[in-house]
Amino acid sequence: VGDYRQLRQVFLNLMINARQVMSDGGTLTVLARGGSLRGDRAVVVEIQDTGGGISPEVMRNIFNPFFSTFAKGTGLGLSISHRIIAHHHGEIEVLNGDLL
Repeated sequence: VGDYRQLRQVFLNLMINARQVMSDGGTLTVLARGGSLRGDRAVVVEIQDTGGGISPEVMRNIFNPFFSTFAKGTGLGLSISHRIIAHHHGEIEVLNGDLL
């Protein structure tokens, strides 16, 4: 159960970020399946891109408000997404491609 408008915003933010890091093209994959979180039934959604990964320096800051590596970015997309997922009692996690 969740607010579909807020969750749609999360997916939009993640897909916009993926598109930005794949400016020369690439593959965006969205997977959804049933799972569990803290012992409760949950939906697991994975969004994968072929954008090349995130440096450790950037990874530490990606959920901070106003942090952006893009000249035109506001730095709010991932921060808002993190807050929406937390409000839905969920978790958001970022892994570099070599860890998947």
